[in-house]
Amino acid sequence: MLAIKILFAFLYDLLLLLAVWFVSAIPFVLWQGAGFEQNPVKLLAFQTYLLTISYFYLSYFWTLNGQTPGLRVWHLQLVTSQGYLMSRYQANLRFLTGILLFTIGWIGLFIPPVKQTLQDRISKTKIVPIQKRDPC
Repeated sequence: MLAIKILFAFLYDLLLLLAVWFVSAIPFVLWQGAGFEQNPVKLLAFQTYLLTISYFYLSYFWTLNGQTPGLRVWHLQLVTSQGYLMSRYQANLRFLTGILLFTIGWIGLFIPPVKQTLQDRISKTKIVPIQKRDPC
């Protein structure tokens, strides 16, 4: 059940990140003009720009309180293996391994007994359920 919640949190965050990419792309496209995607150097610069935006978006939430908006909605938190908030180093490591191992990194989530993504194992982090807070 936890693996499914993690996947739904990922999809939720992906939708939000797509919106951030859309808004972030506007100044780049206005600056470079129509047809910039035909130039390989400009296309690489655009992709690097979007990866940088993604890094700042994700690492901000990871190091702030361990919860991206998707994790918050599903009552999950990203913490170190000792239960603390992750460091900037761990956020960097998790982001880089998540990018490099994206296609195979998620397989570990469905393999018992660990049920942890490969990027979490490498960065020594884990996603854990948290108690719902009483609004009163």
